[in-house]
Amino acid sequence: MDFAKICDQVFALDDDIRYAGVIDDMGALVAGGMKKGIDSLTDQSNEELYLAQTALRKSMRQRFDNTLGKARFAYVERDRVSILTFYMNGHTLVVTLEPNLDSHTAMDIAKDTLDLLNGGSS
Repeated sequence: MDFAKICDQVFALDDDIRYAGVIDDMGALVAGGMKKGIDSLTDQSNEELYLAQTALRKSMRQRFDNTLGKARFAYVERDRVSILTFYMNGHTLVVTLEPNLDSHTAMDIAKDTLDLLNGGSS
């Protein structure tokens, strides 16, 4: 799977996507990052901490895969950013959105991203 290409395709889905990055199961960024021309809301050490915690949350969710089924994605709205987290085998795609997007648009982006990850678009 070409993670850099996936990040580029995610950015193309909507102008209000701030960040698209793929991390490994330890939380290390392997592709993507902040959209060009956009400043991060956190410094690098806090971004790394957030990504490590994201990897930890994935492993915690996996505990319930046998009973509840696999988690496909998670969605969090914060005051200054909304976050979509997509779970893949061995990796996680983290996408952040401008806070002005409503939840319906965020879910449209989530569906389109799932389609990308499942090979539905190129």
